[in-house]
Amino acid sequence: MNPPHSMIDSFSDAEWDTLAYTMKTLSIGVEGKTADTRKLRAQAGMVRLILCDKMGGFNGDNSLDLSFFMASFKTIQKMEIAFDANHVKKREFLIFLKLLLAKFERQKLSVKKPRAMLAEFDRMKGVIEDGESSLR
Repeated sequence: MNPPHSMIDSFSDAEWDTLAYTMKTLSIGVEGKTADTRKLRAQAGMVRLILCDKMGGFNGDNSLDLSFFMASFKTIQKMEIAFDANHVKKREFLIFLKLLLAKFERQKLSVKKPRAMLAEFDRMKGVIEDGESSLR
């Protein structure tokens, strides 16, 4: 289930601090006591901690590091696959991550190492096109 564009627009206008606080209070939605669900719950918790920490440090110049964007994209894709594999019905956390990715897509991308940027673009050339259909 993908969020409607009006929701994406309003989410994209939200302040980073507000989104970080919302992410901290949002339930992950993974229930169960199997090894797989415990692992998924731990992974989602780590994703939450890392993203909250990063969002709290965004400085308002509307730029985002390319490597952080690509890592976020890959992580959200993997989380969606894991949620599907574990039959997670409460998807609020996953929807929040997709909305966050939509906000990331609207930021200017910055690169600390230009040669690394070229290598990353070459390496990830088809990922966005192939993975975009699963995110929208």
